Amino acid sequence: MDPKQVMQKLSFLPDLHMVGGAVRDILLGLKPEDLDFATSAPPEEVMRQAKAHGLAAIPTGVEHGTVTVLIDHHPYEVTTFRRDVETFGRKARVAWGQSIEEDLARRDFTIGAIAMNLEGQVIDPYGGQRDIEAKVLRAVGDPAQRFREDYLRVIRAGRFASRYGFEIEPKTLQAAREAAPEVLSHVAIERVTAEFNKAFQNGIPSRFVRYLYDLEILQRLIPEFEDTHLLLQNPRWHPEGDVLTHVLQVVDRAPPPIRWHALLHDIGKKDTARWKPEGWYSFYGHEQVGARLIPRIARDLRLPNHLRDELVVTTALHMVPVFTKPTPAAIRKFQAQAGPYLPALQALYQADGAERRPKESWKFFEPQPVPVKPVLLGRHLIERGHKPGKDFSRMLQAAHNWQLETGETDIEKLYQVALKARAKEG
Repeated sequence: MDPKQVMQKLSFLPDLHMVGGAVRDILLGLKPEDLDFATSAPPEEVMRQAKAHGLAAIPTGVEHGTVTVLIDHHPYEVTTFRRDVETFGRKARVAWGQSIEEDLARRDFTIGAIAMNLEGQVIDPYGGQRDIEAKVLRAVGDPAQRFREDYLRVIRAGRFASRYGFEIEPKTLQAAREAAPEVLSHVAIERVTAEFNKAFQNGIPSRFVRYLYDLEILQRLIPEFEDTHLLLQNPRWHPEGDVLTHVLQVVDRAPPPIRWHALLHDIGKKDTARWKPEGWYSFYGHEQVGARLIPRIARDLRLPNHLRDELVVTTALHMVPVFTKPTPAAIRKFQAQAGPYLPALQALYQADGAERRPKESWKFFEPQPVPVKPVLLGRHLIERGHKPGKDFSRMLQAAHNWQLETGETDIEKLYQVALKARAKEG
């Protein structure tokens, strides 16, 4: 719904203002992702007034002054003006404020410490509009104090700079550097990972990753990134130079759903680095080492299981098309290993190669006339009198391997292969 229409439907609330990111995006000429509002009314009054005007109201965070009002089934957060009484890193004891200016004083950055009233007037006590025009990210007031109030703001600074292409103002950047060692002690890892997910959606995500690397937050999250800017690569394949620079470029080239894959695809390079007299490192087997690291990294970052499983496969297989001749058997085996993750693997391969991949290597991603999924299934063995047991998986695997190797799809012939495998083991 149009922001003006939403504000009109909430106009029964006293001193109503649209606040934060929505105003920032409007001033940037962007469509706001979420609309948030502030009012002088306490939460109980917001709920009473909303219901009196026929709107559903949910007490989603009454202790913090927040009520969610449903308009045409869409949720909008309305929060009572607040002022900080005492802050504790990620938490604060607040009291209800008396004005929008007082409420804006507790915001993190000037580009978000802006409000707009029902008449469309912009309330900007900290020069947020000026900083938007100058493409500068600046903390409200004392940057060191802002970061001590909420250490997540250190990471958010990098995300905003990446999202909008802004430069972080020097005092704000210095305060972020000084606060960086405390960030992971005060911020839940789920919140950190959420910032990655947001940064990977738009803007220039490599700026976000580089910022975290420069602040040494990335290396604390994923130790395998330590000193990757020193790992020079073979200039024939990597004219960009070191491993970190390469990863940053791949992250930018990858589509948003593949940016975790891009970030982690070469995570095994540090552990496999071997110096060459030619003046660069080799990384033999880095893809397999990296794949073995993924479960631990995914666990540490609280990544969802489905993403973890996909990352293991794409990391393990992303070099196969480079070094393997694309015979029909090799292609079938590759696609069978990739399984449902083949599209993600192809997107990663595209981003990783930067148009430098051999043309014939793309055959690994082409549809195959022979199926790569097993043709001989367990039900076929049961129909032929076999009972599920220890021989089952061995027989099925032997038949599938033969199918991939030869292209055979005749069930009876594959069954004979399975029988031979059983007899051999017996």
